[in-house]
Amino acid sequence: MPNQNIHAVINLLMQVREITSSHLPIGHSFIPYEMMLIVVRHYISQEELTVKRLFNSGEFSEMGNRYHFRKLIEKDFIVLKNHPLDSRLKLILPSQKLLDCFDQVSTQLFDAFLMISKQYLGFELTHAKDLPVSS
Repeated sequence: MPNQNIHAVINLLMQVREITSSHLPIGHSFIPYEMMLIVVRHYISQEELTVKRLFNSGEFSEMGNRYHFRKLIEKDFIVLKNHPLDSRLKLILPSQKLLDCFDQVSTQLFDAFLMISKQYLGFELTHAKDLPVSS
């Protein structure tokens, strides 16, 4: 019989999939999901992200990357901007639409984590500051 931690993790992973799928254009591929995570992570870390860097950061084929990249631009989830110092480079930024989606996703996932932690792990958190910070 699996322990409670496994039940909690499985339920949390199911919530992650359900919540992210309801807000983000993920479909049946991890490529757009990973791309959006990378774009938002670079944006909130205030790190430049070029097209080349994005394509080199995943483990997917260039053909798959290009297809999903174009779709994310067409659906207004990411935007391209000229690099201020090098006209050959394009910077990738999340659109306001993507930032709004991630705000909703993070709120709903945090609420799901609180519920699952109480139900399966027996502890209750009320704020993100209550979570342990990994280094």
